[in-house]
Amino acid sequence: MKPLVWLVLANMMAHTTFVLADAPPADDKLVAKIDKLVEKQGMHADAPGVAVLIHQPGKVLFQKGYGLANLKTQKPITPQTLFELASVSKTFTSTAVLILHDRGKLSIEDDVRKHLPELPVYDKAHPIRIRDLLQHTSGLPDYMDFENVSARHKTYTVNLDYLGLFARDKNESPLDFPTGQKYDYNNSNYMLLAIVVERAGKKPYGRFLHDEIFSPLAMAHSFLYDSPSAALAVVGNYNHAVGYKWRKGKKTWEPDWGVPPDRHPEMLTVGDGSVWTNLEDMLKWDEALRAKRLLKPETWKLALTRSKTRDGETNPYGLGWEPYCDDSGEIYGYGHDGSWGGFETSYYRYLTADRTTVLLSNRSTFDNDNLWSALDRIVDDHLSKQ
Repeated sequence: MKPLVWLVLANMMAHTTFVLADAPPADDKLVAKIDKLVEKQGMHADAPGVAVLIHQPGKVLFQKGYGLANLKTQKPITPQTLFELASVSKTFTSTAVLILHDRGKLSIEDDVRKHLPELPVYDKAHPIRIRDLLQHTSGLPDYMDFENVSARHKTYTVNLDYLGLFARDKNESPLDFPTGQKYDYNNSNYMLLAIVVERAGKKPYGRFLHDEIFSPLAMAHSFLYDSPSAALAVVGNYNHAVGYKWRKGKKTWEPDWGVPPDRHPEMLTVGDGSVWTNLEDMLKWDEALRAKRLLKPETWKLALTRSKTRDGETNPYGLGWEPYCDDSGEIYGYGHDGSWGGFETSYYRYLTADRTTVLLSNRSTFDNDNLWSALDRIVDDHLSKQ
């Protein structure tokens, strides 16, 4: 959960900061406090690190990178460094689905087999709806547990390869629980939603994200990693981070995930992850969410409403978002976290303070919530003294 800013000045010690022409520099005292906090969190100049953004309406309070994006090349993390968003990508998938819902190209109440007829009929009385995929109440098994996946590409698998396994025989991939009976966060739901977007939107999923979200919001350096050639060419400081995992026995960081030429992953499924972006573009994403630019107001409200299972129990997930509510059920924030291949990411908007924090890290041991909580206290204290 989290908020931050834009700065530009190379720092030989470990991190690089950037100040953009249209953004005032962050307060020196705030920078010093956050620098000290990040250092206490174990971030060092010669190791994987984190990019931090704290944003309030019309003002970037803080934006800075710490540590290295790539240990081999020694490139530092900057606000321009591109990260794999991991499950924060689900917020883009849900938005794509809801855009199509608003346009009448699909309904979230549709039986998903209307768009994915290959899926088996698990229970005629309780069909899997698009809503069930969005809110993780489908009961589908995790596609990452499937074995003997037949790939249509020589070196990597894609979404349609896994759809085929669901379709082959429902006895080989039975539901983990009856649809709608409970909430269970599962990547299969969003992997399948990407195919739904392709079919209802009449274009490849990556193209849909580009045409309907990235381009309209001027997120010029965001892309979907759906093929080995999908990564943008590195221009200037827009380098790609490599995700690292700490190997305790070897006492070293080992690369785990990234784009060519640094890494060549064999599984390139999308929807549940695979959006790459940076702090600059996440700022634009946050501004669009605040302005409700992409969805109708009632649809956005629906996305931030906690889902319910058939027993009436309220769950901690809406439609692609985690709404954070107090004991009375009043929403005080929303966001999403991600974890994949050494990348640890989070987007958090704190409604009470009207602040957004984005944390993008390429180290597997990074504790998003711990840093965010400490950041929030520092920023609150700093602003109270102004």
